[in-house]
Amino acid sequence: MAKPLPNWVFSSSFYTVSKTADEQAVVCEEDLVQDEIVKSVGWRLLKINAVLDLSLTGITARFSTALAKAGVNLSVIATYNTDYILVEEAKLTTAIEALRGAGFEVIE
Repeated sequence: MAKPLPNWVFSSSFYTVSKTADEQAVVCEEDLVQDEIVKSVGWRLLKINAVLDLSLTGITARFSTALAKAGVNLSVIATYNTDYILVEEAKLTTAIEALRGAGFEVIE
C-alpha cells in the first residue's frame, strides 16, 4: 500500500504522481522535496505548448529523436492535453537548440 502523499507535494506549481506495484514516484519542484526522500535533482521541465490529441502519432518520437541526436536524455510526462519533457539542467541549452531545430517553438 502506498504511503499518503506529503502535503508539500501540493505546494508545487507542477506535480505528477505515478504508482506501480514497486514504487510511488512524484515529480515536483526539487526545492520542496525533503532531505530524507530519495530524489534526482537538476532537471528542468519543458512543456510541449500544443494540444496533443491522444490519437496523434509520432509527436513524442519527433522531439525525443531530436534530443537523442543532440545527446540529451529526457523523461516524458504525458497528460491528456499535452506532453512535458524533463531534461537535465546542464543540457538545457542544447535541448532548446535541438527542439528549435526540429521545428518546435521553445518559450524561455
